[in-house]
Amino acid sequence: MLVALACGCASHAPRYAARPGDGPEIRVLVDNGGGATVSAPGGVQVRAGGAMLLRGDAGVEVRAARRGTTVQVTLSPGGASAAAEGAVELAPASGSALRVSGVPYAGRIRLVPDGASDLLVVNVLSLERYLEGVVPHEIGDPGPEGHAAVRAQAIAARTYAIARMETRREAPFDVHASVLDQVYRGDAKRGGLASSAVRETRGQVLAHGGKLCDTYYSATCGGHTADIRRAWPQRESRSYLRGRRDREEASGAAFCSWVRNFRWRQSWSGRELGETLRVTLPRELGVSAARVGSLVDLRVRERDRTGRVRVLDIETTEGVFRAEGDRIRWVLSPDPSAGRILPSTMFAVERTMRGGRAAFVSLAGGGNGHGVGMCQNGAIGMARKGYSHRMILAHYYPGAEIAIRY
Repeated sequence: MLVALACGCASHAPRYAARPGDGPEIRVLVDNGGGATVSAPGGVQVRAGGAMLLRGDAGVEVRAARRGTTVQVTLSPGGASAAAEGAVELAPASGSALRVSGVPYAGRIRLVPDGASDLLVVNVLSLERYLEGVVPHEIGDPGPEGHAAVRAQAIAARTYAIARMETRREAPFDVHASVLDQVYRGDAKRGGLASSAVRETRGQVLAHGGKLCDTYYSATCGGHTADIRRAWPQRESRSYLRGRRDREEASGAAFCSWVRNFRWRQSWSGRELGETLRVTLPRELGVSAARVGSLVDLRVRERDRTGRVRVLDIETTEGVFRAEGDRIRWVLSPDPSAGRILPSTMFAVERTMRGGRAAFVSLAGGGNGHGVGMCQNGAIGMARKGYSHRMILAHYYPGAEIAIRY
C-alpha cells in the first residue's frame, strides 16, 4: 500500500464540506492573466493570510486585479474593496459553487500574483471532487457498456494527479486544467457515469515496483500503443510504457477501430505545406525563418516497431531539417495559426513530384494522440467486449498493479 499524501488544509478552509476519504487537496490552474472575475451565487468570504478581508452577499461578483505585488479585490455591486500582499482566497459562503467564466467550481478560488504581472486563478478542492470534473471531459460518457473503461480512466487520472502533486509541491499550483495536464471543467458535467466511476475507485492508484506509475493516455492508438522511448526520448523510460499490440487476439481487430479517427488523411499542396513549415520549423526546431527556404521533399527516415514515424527529414532549398518523435506532429501542423497539430505520427507519406519538388503531399494516418499508455477509445472497445477495468489497466500498463492510496 502506498503512503497517503498529507492534506495541507489551513484551519480557515475549506468552506464546502468534503466527504471523508475525498483525499488531499489539489490546486488546479483554471485561468491566468492580469485580472479575474469570480461570481458567487451564494455569497463569498474573501481572506488573505487567514484574516477576513471582505464578505459578499448572494449574487455578488468579485473583481480582482494585479497591482504590483498586491491583489486588489472589489465587490460588485456595492463597491467594497480591499488589497493584500500575496495570495487572496475566496470561499463560498454557502454550498453554492463559485463561478469563473460561467463554470462552477467546488472548493475555493485562490488568486495568486505570479511573475511580473500575472494573476493565477487556482481552484483548491479535494482530489476526488477534482476527478469528477476531469473524467467526463477526458473519456466522455460511453454508456453503461463502457463503465469499465471509465473506471480505468478514473484510476489513471487519479494516479497522474497525485504524481504531479508530489513533483510540484513548491509551485503555486499542481496541475493545469487543460491538455497540458488533464482537462478539467469544474462541476460543468459532474454526475452520471463518471462520478460513479470515481466513487467506485476512490483512493485507488496504479503502481509499479512500489512507485506511482506515469499513467499517460491518449484518445486513439490506431492499433498499437507507442513506446515512450521513441515518442518522448527526453523522458524517463518505463517498462510498462514500451508500446504493445492493441488488438483482440481472436479476430485481430483493433480495440479502437470503432472510432472515427482510427484512420485519417491530411493533404497539402507543396506551396501550402511550404508556408506551414515557414511557421513551424522556426517555432519547433529553432530554425531561423530566413533559413527555411521552399519545400523540396518530405521523407520518412526511421520508423519504430509500432509503425510510427520516428525521424522525418524535411528537405528545402536551404537544406535538410530533421524532426523526431512526437514533435513531428507540431511541425506538420494542419493549421499553425489555430494551434492544431497532426493527429499522430502513425502515417505513410504519399507525394506527387514535379520538376524535382513535392507538388502535392498527402499523409494516410491512424490514431489520434501521442499513443503512450492507455488508449481511451481502445479501453472503451475492451469494456464493450466484457473486459473489466483491472484487465484494461493490466493491458495498457503491463506489470502495474492497483494500490490503495487513501
